[in-house]
Amino acid sequence: MARDFEINTSGLEALIQRSPQAASKGAKRGLHDSLDDWVVRSKDIAPLDKGTLRRGIKSEGVHGNGMRLVGEISSVAKERNFNYAYYIHEMNAGGKNVGGEKKYLDKSGEDNKDKWMRWVEEEIRNELQREGW
Repeated sequence: MARDFEINTSGLEALIQRSPQAASKGAKRGLHDSLDDWVVRSKDIAPLDKGTLRRGIKSEGVHGNGMRLVGEISSVAKERNFNYAYYIHEMNAGGKNVGGEKKYLDKSGEDNKDKWMRWVEEEIRNELQREGW
């Protein structure tokens, strides 16, 4: 004896179709949070003289579509048409008495990348749960 039955998968199909957008939305939110934290942590360890260098560290935001997202921060500190943020960070230069970490963007990024990855993953998971997963 055989029985036929139907399963209504329309809800599941709709959920699956919404999943890429939800994952992207969560990833973007997590990446924004990570960039904000990266800026704060970079400012905390950047060399300090007059504060121009620390004030010049900014988030450039998140760019891209879907799960192909890129987040950027920048550091620009100019005096007399000279970007000494680049000089200090990339040329490992600066005065003898400059305190702080000269590779402030790299150091803060390396020290926190695992935490930021968890943040992005958590936001993706949270957004998928909001959608019904």
